[in-house]
Amino acid sequence: MSHTALSWIKRQSANLMEFLSSLFLPIIALLVSTGILKGIFILLTVNHWVTIDSSTYTILNAMSDGFFYFIPVFLAYTAAKRFNVDPFTSMLLACVILYPDVTNMLKGEGTVDFFGIPLLSVLYPSSVIPILLAVYGMKYVELVCHKIFPESLKGLFTPPVCIIIMAPITLLILGPLGKAIGGYLGAGYEVIYNVSPLIAGIAVGVLQPFIGILGLQWGFFPIAINNVAVYGFDTLMPLFGSAMFAQAGAALAVAVRSKDKLFKSEALSASITALLGVTEPAVFGVTLRLKKPLVCACVAGGIGGAIAGFFKVSAAAFAIPAVTTLPVFMGPSFMWYVTALGVSFVISFILTVVVGFEDVVSNEPVGESVDK
Repeated sequence: MSHTALSWIKRQSANLMEFLSSLFLPIIALLVSTGILKGIFILLTVNHWVTIDSSTYTILNAMSDGFFYFIPVFLAYTAAKRFNVDPFTSMLLACVILYPDVTNMLKGEGTVDFFGIPLLSVLYPSSVIPILLAVYGMKYVELVCHKIFPESLKGLFTPPVCIIIMAPITLLILGPLGKAIGGYLGAGYEVIYNVSPLIAGIAVGVLQPFIGILGLQWGFFPIAINNVAVYGFDTLMPLFGSAMFAQAGAALAVAVRSKDKLFKSEALSASITALLGVTEPAVFGVTLRLKKPLVCACVAGGIGGAIAGFFKVSAAAFAIPAVTTLPVFMGPSFMWYVTALGVSFVISFILTVVVGFEDVVSNEPVGESVDK
């Protein structure tokens, strides 16, 4: 492959990751928070503290599942900001395709049409790709409206024109296209995963820190969310869990062995944060900075990922792996998931303690070493 082709691929990959980051970064806190809510809800249900036929169950389910059910609305807003489209019109378009009567009509039996044109059965709750295509298409409708209508009428007539044009186009064309893309995306991941779940687990466990460093994690979130929407479960995020807990173990080892009080505090905080699903402080502030702990965490993450992959651990909903989201991963292989996390954490901790690292003083590297 020529240097020009490689450069083009790198640029396009960087653009894709930057695009996905702009969509998901604004709602990452909600992704983490609703994962915690989902974990609490599943825990209450599994222990029969809440019965399925109760009104309490319905309300708690809405609290834990509402964000993912209506995620097209949130993505409509972030996509509108990205494409420079009116965000509220974009959110209204998302509400149209999520409207309860429309959803019930599309999932019901019988022929559904719009002015005699048949509609394919596409369910938009929890979907990702259809609304992104719809908002992108709305960008051009809005541009035409801004050219046609005088300044005094743009705000009044542009939103209804956009909805009148884009709602049917979304339901007739973009929705089915998005469903097809999502299906191929999920099927593609399944092909790779089914070749060898063990190898997939090792690869993700070892490479996850570098995926985060390069910002590539934004490319995996849509796949995981799409897996839940298409298959009803996800096997990708459990593989991430081992690597994340390995970072927590390495950071804790650094906190134990470091002689600098400030850095000990930072490392301990980073370890706790990683256990709660946010590994950036551990990676950027501790393991990457010291290098050897990063290698130890990668080894441990690969071992834990192999366990999670081999036993095909899955999640009932999208959730960023953390102590607080453990119930989301409850299922036939739940104990193997816990085992994978524990093994990753413990091995990473032990390896980091044994291998050691160049300590820091006042946040500056010095020659003093805590190597064995």
